[in-house]
Amino acid sequence: MRIAFITDLHIGADGEKPTDVDVRQNFLKALAFLPQIKPACVVLGGDLCLETGDRAVYTWIREELEKLPYPYRVIAGNHDSSALMADVFGLSHHLHGNELYYALPLEGRPALFLDSSAGEFSPAQWTWLGDYMDALRGNNLLVFMHHPPLPADVTFMDSHYPFRQSDQFLDMVRDLPCHVTVVCGHYHVEKMVQRGNLLALLTPSTYLQMKHDSVEMVVDNFSIGVREINLTTHGTNSTVHYI
Repeated sequence: MRIAFITDLHIGADGEKPTDVDVRQNFLKALAFLPQIKPACVVLGGDLCLETGDRAVYTWIREELEKLPYPYRVIAGNHDSSALMADVFGLSHHLHGNELYYALPLEGRPALFLDSSAGEFSPAQWTWLGDYMDALRGNNLLVFMHHPPLPADVTFMDSHYPFRQSDQFLDMVRDLPCHVTVVCGHYHVEKMVQRGNLLALLTPSTYLQMKHDSVEMVVDNFSIGVREINLTTHGTNSTVHYI
């Protein structure tokens, strides 16, 4: 099974170009690239909106996604409104308080879609996640969340905007008799981070990419990145395509 992961769109009002980047056109270029991957599913990894959740932006994105011949899934980032996303994308039945999280199999493979938009999980989401991991502990797990679940040696982001419950996440997965692959964004870099049975695949943005080792937020380049994830009977492999 092949999945396309697109993240950190940062789309504002119609015509708005942050840092002089046409983020809407970048997103459309990413969608136009998808026939080269031929995914069975597309996942948007959060920060769909530029700064705060915007119904008009979500509606525009949904309309573009519905033109595709592939099903799609969405998760929230720190610049999103989970409640608005749930409403616009028809996911209100997966809204738990102010968090949008759910489990849906991808061609029979267990997949969890989490909500780290607050930079952490609520106690209710932790309980839900623990229950699913216990139930699925005999299966290799595929997890989608906006934030990397552990530090990734990206100096500025690790210092200023990390997932604040990394230790708890590591404790939860450490003793599982399976591999846990987390596909994420947020850091605007391409990176793989391995810790025991946990593999985090950090995915570049369709807006801009950041330098890894700067103590300040410094733009590295303005490439458009799309991650291809291949689930096979022998495991998971992944490639990032720059457009």
